[in-house]
Amino acid sequence: GGSSGGRDEGMEHLLRERSAIGNSLRAADDVLGQAAEVQSELRTQGSSLRGAQGTMLAIAANVPGVNQLIDKIRKKRNKDDIILSGVIAFCILFTLWYVLG
Repeated sequence: GGSSGGRDEGMEHLLRERSAIGNSLRAADDVLGQAAEVQSELRTQGSSLRGAQGTMLAIAANVPGVNQLIDKIRKKRNKDDIILSGVIAFCILFTLWYVLG
């Protein structure tokens, strides 16, 4: 009789653990899905910005001082892209570590 209760308790523990792992995997899938949506939006925005960049370069050729401003904006955008890429990479690595660890 006593060992049967221990097995049931062990089975309950395994079922709870399995449920927790399933929840973690679903959460990881949600995070990865959100990251994919963000990436898609950023690509769309990048395309729009590149189109606007051509127009700005045409204007800059006619207005002195605008070149420096555009260069500063471009450098900031590149810095922001690097930071965002790092954050996304960290989130993916953390998720993988959490799921597989």
